[in-house]
Amino acid sequence: MNVYTVYMTRDRIFAAARQIFEKEGLEGLSMRRVAGEVGLTPMALYRHFADKEALVDALMLDGFQAWEAIVAGIEAPGPMAWLERLMDAYLDFALNDPHRFDAAFLLPARGARRYPDDFTAGRSPAATQIFRRIEAAKAEGVLIDVTPLEIVLTISALAQGFVSMHRAQRFSDEASLRTLYRAALRHAVASFLSKGSR
Repeated sequence: MNVYTVYMTRDRIFAAARQIFEKEGLEGLSMRRVAGEVGLTPMALYRHFADKEALVDALMLDGFQAWEAIVAGIEAPGPMAWLERLMDAYLDFALNDPHRFDAAFLLPARGARRYPDDFTAGRSPAATQIFRRIEAAKAEGVLIDVTPLEIVLTISALAQGFVSMHRAQRFSDEASLRTLYRAALRHAVASFLSKGSR
């Protein structure tokens, strides 16, 4: 089997795993099920992915890469405007690509980055960009002198809470969700503003 065939087979396996995950969630994902979808024996599948956890890691990585591409594409005239666009982009990602969002932020993957060490060590390209904007806002005197990680955790926990509430159908419509989401996140950011910026 040549290298091209190996990668083609791995891509087919991953595509099948993602399709199952999108339709049935993590509960529906099994090595046997994926093998059946691509016409391989379970033993053949193990040559490409060591176990189900390896498939979950691949799904998580795909979700993170999608999120990192979104973050890399955000443009704004200053760090605070960039952070506001980031918060909108996060909600858009959750609403427009929910399966990749779940893979990035909700899957219990072995390879998922852990707070705080992986983020402060720069292992997350998206977090590194966010930290850079927070440091720029601090240098401009807009934000108080707290760690970027503290700000990110506060805002991301609140944002993810809104996504969870939306999925539990706690908002009457998407417009209400967006309005309340933006207001809540603005209040959260305001708690980190320096006195001269309020």
